Amino acid sequence: MLDLRLLGKKLLGCRSRLEYSMCEVVNGTGINQKRLIDLENGLLEPTGDEILILADFFKEDYKFFISNQQSSASENTEILYRQFGNEFSKEDRRRIQEFLYLCECEADIWELLKKNKKIYNLPPRIQSPSREADEIATAIRTFLGYNNEDLLQNIFDDFRKLGLHIFRRELTNSNISGLFIQHPIAGKCILINYSEDLYRQNFTLAHEVAHSIFDTNATYNVSFSKTGDDLKERRANRFAASFLMPERGIKKFTISKWTDQLLIELAKQFRVSIIALLYRLLSLKLLNKTEFEFFKKLKLSHSLKEDPELKGLSEKIIIAKSEILKKGLSTTYVRECHEAYANSIISQSRLAEMLLIPEEELRDLLALFNLKLIYEF
Repeated sequence: MLDLRLLGKKLLGCRSRLEYSMCEVVNGTGINQKRLIDLENGLLEPTGDEILILADFFKEDYKFFISNQQSSASENTEILYRQFGNEFSKEDRRRIQEFLYLCECEADIWELLKKNKKIYNLPPRIQSPSREADEIATAIRTFLGYNNEDLLQNIFDDFRKLGLHIFRRELTNSNISGLFIQHPIAGKCILINYSEDLYRQNFTLAHEVAHSIFDTNATYNVSFSKTGDDLKERRANRFAASFLMPERGIKKFTISKWTDQLLIELAKQFRVSIIALLYRLLSLKLLNKTEFEFFKKLKLSHSLKEDPELKGLSEKIIIAKSEILKKGLSTTYVRECHEAYANSIISQSRLAEMLLIPEEELRDLLALFNLKLIYEF
């Protein structure tokens, strides 16, 4: 039997977290205000259609509303918003909610398609605690099939193989680089701010992956543009640097004197920013502090940075697809959802829900990924 008081509490919690006014919920759902108030107060039992409408509006799994036990990842964000409330605008709260929804959808898709992911677990003992981050970075490169001289191409897809739900989404707060959240259903979820510099996104991703590996007891982690200097943040930065720019991979280049061009070429190969590369070279004692200060104003032109999601596309398609990526829809995610749809595992309307668009926009969105609706030939 549905617990109406618990349902009302969940509805009120959703509206409060996302800072929706009652008027916005009325306009977004078509449910009249008196009925919504009664639902929030636990005085009324909703219809099946109303549950689905509210779930879609709040970007929650409908099962969250009809279950008397099931928790939601968005409930865990209440603690996050209490701690960093001023950092998250109303718009960003809603974008984070969509991100959590996408993670849950992807978890469903992986289960439906029986996509088994490689789960990496920390070894019981680390040989050298002072080099813990470096050792685990090396171990994960090996786990993913890379040696320490291989250059990475698409680390987003690489890390997804570990069973991590990874999405890029444009946030209004440029101070937020990334977010790691333990989802009670989907598991480990990472959000990267698409507004950041492309190669900074790569470093932020590896940084958040470190938190997902080392800090599994934490409900969430927020990384700001200027990260803290505590042990967890230093370890995450060291892991990211070691994973993206392995020591052996750097030392294979015989450099007698650093120049602008050499640094630019090396940053391009490792797909990192110049400043991240300089810090790595400094830590490996391949660069001195005077050289670091001399080169730190050097920048890698945006035109030299290649997004693997947009590689080889025409300018027109790049512009259109970039707008899709800003909303969190990666090529991998779209293709997985479409695979489930093409195999009649999910309906066309469910496909549209998972892609955050009205059903009538499906054809155009899928075309950007060279995919079609079933009835198209």
